[in-house]
Amino acid sequence: MEERDDLLVLWSPPGIDRLLPVDSAGVELRMPRDEPWELGTRRTEQHALSLVRPGSRHSLTLHWTPEWLFLYWYVNLEQWLGRGPRTIDYVDDKLDLVVSPDGSVRWKDEDELDRAAAEGLLDAAEVRAEAERVLAARPWPSGWEQWRANPTI
Repeated sequence: MEERDDLLVLWSPPGIDRLLPVDSAGVELRMPRDEPWELGTRRTEQHALSLVRPGSRHSLTLHWTPEWLFLYWYVNLEQWLGRGPRTIDYVDDKLDLVVSPDGSVRWKDEDELDRAAAEGLLDAAEVRAEAERVLAARPWPSGWEQWRANPTI
């Protein structure tokens, strides 16, 4: 989509398969475990446009219906690791913020954050502090809300 030193813009259309870790029964793994895992797939249902700022502790993804009705902004709290030849590498900090078009905010996956902290995988206070910084900065609207995919590409 677009790539600059300070911004990666990535579009995911509805109907594509995303790769995710699953256990031997095909159940998505939300936390690391001491057991074998493999890559499974999950089909996307919405348009998603991710705004990734290298080095940032969060990314912002805009979501629309297949008919391009705007649904919400999604803040993924994360630790940037860098770029691979075909990957964007980061560690998910579990906590997410879902922001409705009316500006209301829902904190998502606080239970996973607490579990990850209890297992020594991250510092929950640090992650919550980043969430508070994002809420204070309010990086939405982003300027990308009217963007639409070019159907001729």
